[in-house]
Order: sequence, then C-alpha cells, then structure tokens
Amino acid sequence: MSTLQLNHAFEASIISNSQYRRFHDLSVCSKMSEEDRIDLFACFDSCSFSAGTTIYEADSPSSQLMYLITKGKASASLSGNKVYSQLKEGDTFGLFSFLDQGRSHASTVTAITDLEVLRIGREQFDVITLEEPELGNRMLHFMFHLLSDKALRFEHEYATMHEYVTAGRY
Repeated sequence: MSTLQLNHAFEASIISNSQYRRFHDLSVCSKMSEEDRIDLFACFDSCSFSAGTTIYEADSPSSQLMYLITKGKASASLSGNKVYSQLKEGDTFGLFSFLDQGRSHASTVTAITDLEVLRIGREQFDVITLEEPELGNRMLHFMFHLLSDKALRFEHEYATMHEYVTAGRY
C-alpha cells in the first residue's frame, strides 16, 4: 500500500469516528480547514468518565492534561462543593494548569452526566512542538482560541453581573 493510500485510509478512519464528528461540529472548530481539524484531532486521546466521577480535585497537583468536552456535562466547584460553573460540549478544563506547569488545579471537576472528552498531555504536546513545529503552532493557536472564548465568556458574565449589581447606575 502506498503512502498516499495509507494517508487516505487514516483520514477515512478519523472522519468516520463519532468522537471526531462531535469535535468537527464544535464552534471552536468551525473556521478550521478539514485538514487542520483532522491533524488536531489526531493529537488528542479519547477518554470517557461515568456520571458522578471526580476527574480532579481543587488544589491537587496538576495532571498536566487539558480536556475538551465533546459529549455530556461536568461541574466545576470550589472547595466545599460550591458549584460555580457547568461545563458542556466545547468547553475545556485543565487548560490553565496544562499551560502553567507549576499550577495546581483551581477547581474540582466532576462529571454530571456520562462524559466524553478529548485530552492531551503536556509531554505529548511538547513532543509535537519539537518534532512537528507547524502542527505544534496550530495546536497553540487552537489553545489560544479556546482561551479567548473563555475570556470573552467571563467578560460577558462580569458585565452582566455588574449591570445587575449596579442596576445601571454606573
């Protein structure tokens, strides 16, 4: 079998994967080319958690994993089980402790429903950036886009809370 045939077979196996189809449909992937989506998807491992499973605890050492939810819901809570966010398809968790290697987890993340995620470890990411710098660069752009979406969401939530608290008197 030629290299070209192997590449086509590899792409076909990814495109037919249900996890890939959910990844493909996430808003964060909407502006990517099909080739970029396939390349990025191939960098992740697929993982699932049963409802009620705690993925990691607040203040625990970082597992150096970034998670992207493709199916299901999870909660993020502070110590004492105070849930401050519900995470859904397209949301990430672990990204800050993935990027900042010395950082502990800021929250406890628990699967509310059965949860399917894509994840990548920091060591795997570092190897990708060394061995395939162009792919590593695309992965960094993807992560920056995830961070930008998160920051914009926080900014909108803050503005909404500020408007509520000040009742427009500001």
